[in-house]
Amino acid sequence: MSSDPSRADQATCTEAVLDVTPDAAVVSNLGVASYVLAGVRDRKRNFYCWGSMGLTTPVGLGLALATDDPITVLDGDGSTLMSLGALATVADCDPSNLTVVVFDNAVYATTGGQRSHSETTDFAAVAEGVGLSATHVSNDDAFREAYREAVEEEAATLIACDVAPADPDARPPLDATYVKRRFRSAVVDPNR
Repeated sequence: MSSDPSRADQATCTEAVLDVTPDAAVVSNLGVASYVLAGVRDRKRNFYCWGSMGLTTPVGLGLALATDDPITVLDGDGSTLMSLGALATVADCDPSNLTVVVFDNAVYATTGGQRSHSETTDFAAVAEGVGLSATHVSNDDAFREAYREAVEEEAATLIACDVAPADPDARPPLDATYVKRRFRSAVVDPNR
């Protein structure tokens, strides 16, 4: 549970993603999103985007267009701000198997907690402005319900979720080649 009652707990929300869609391929932003995902459950269908801030949503979009599998992106507010235009491309392509989650902790947590400027950006409004279905939540229960509804939609969707800053101890595998090969095998040949 979050120490800030006005914000959701990122680990609890990430756990909800894996509970609601246990077979989804999950693409996570470098840093905290990947640390939390690995801490909740390191699995073959997790793709940790090391060294690629701003590319998490575009990588998830490419995967969603290449497969029928459910794809969930766990992006951060700083990374999403870096590639805000990608949301227009997601809306234009509109893969129904893609759900983008923007965990907004209002800081660049991985690099020391500098303010991210997300307080002046309404991610759900931006997404809706480019034609994406979107919602904004700020507690664990609302996130779980919004995520369940998002994966059932026949369109790409975005969930903007206010979360308390987190500093998890878990670290996923840092070997990018290993992570890529493990993920590719799990998505292309899941019975292997």
